[in-house]
Amino acid sequence: MRVGCDTFTLRDLRLTPSEQLHWLHQRGLEGAQFGGLRGLSPQLDAGALTALRDQAEALGMYTHVSLSHSCNPHLVALAADEHRRLLSAEIAAAAAVGWHELHASLGGGEERYLHAVPWTQQLADSAAFLRTLTPLLRQHGCRINLETHGDCTTFELVRLIEDLGPDVLGICLDTANVLCHCEDPVLAARRAAPYVHLTHLKDGALFFTDRGYGRQSLPPGRGMLNWEVILPVLAEFSPDLPLSIEDHKWLFYFHCFEPHWLRLHPDLTREELAAVLRLAWRCEEAMRSGRLPQPVEYEQIPHVDEVDARLRAGAAYLQELLTRLGLRDRGQVTRPANLGCGHP
Repeated sequence: MRVGCDTFTLRDLRLTPSEQLHWLHQRGLEGAQFGGLRGLSPQLDAGALTALRDQAEALGMYTHVSLSHSCNPHLVALAADEHRRLLSAEIAAAAAVGWHELHASLGGGEERYLHAVPWTQQLADSAAFLRTLTPLLRQHGCRINLETHGDCTTFELVRLIEDLGPDVLGICLDTANVLCHCEDPVLAARRAAPYVHLTHLKDGALFFTDRGYGRQSLPPGRGMLNWEVILPVLAEFSPDLPLSIEDHKWLFYFHCFEPHWLRLHPDLTREELAAVLRLAWRCEEAMRSGRLPQPVEYEQIPHVDEVDARLRAGAAYLQELLTRLGLRDRGQVTRPANLGCGHP
């Protein structure tokens, strides 16, 4: 396992992709997960994309990329054929450069609650759209890894993968976003682990509200996630999993005390809900004692003023923990070894 960074973390620094690689390398980060492929090259120029990959390899860094559009047809202002054509071109371009594990999402979270189309129908239509891409994904040896992006639960993603096939669909596990759905981070990691091939690693702290709880994003090691359990769980299935820190601020709120919210989470058990509420209580105790910052006050510090220190701290924490747990990089390539033959 190696520790890198999702470049969304660096958005306020206004660096080019090449500059992002140098910035991360200078700070001891071991890889970069970039955003949408067309943000790297609008015309999907093979020379430009290959040059970026070669630059990273010369620095000893891994790279991964994202698709530029959601895989949820209800969230793109495109006809179905055009949507499929654009993503097909990106899949082919990524494969030609050597990027086979692709990041994507089905939404950003609010669609589950506010969209005119019910979430269950959005999931069904997304599955139907993704199914049309599976022949091309198999042809190019690629897999789309859907993020726990505040939209899908791990329960939903696992069912989707088992339906379409783990050779073409996987998970990009955002370790703190699972809290958007009252999923305990350890239990969520255990559910997702057989299918996790990309990550967004972040920590978090919870605090109660009159409608449920809020979440503050923190770099790994500064929040309340149990990394000593989560990392070995992931390593069991993917010992060379890239660990890409995604760091940002913002407070997010989840209305788990409300009937409408609960109805949209039929997989949530009372035991898991209780585990997350207990975590929120422990976070509040840590805030009262000063071991965690007060969320609203801490948010007043702009992320750009702290991005360097937060990323260094998160990376140092993870690298030390990986070494202590015996999970450091084994010198193997990061291209998936199990495409086309099911999950490990």
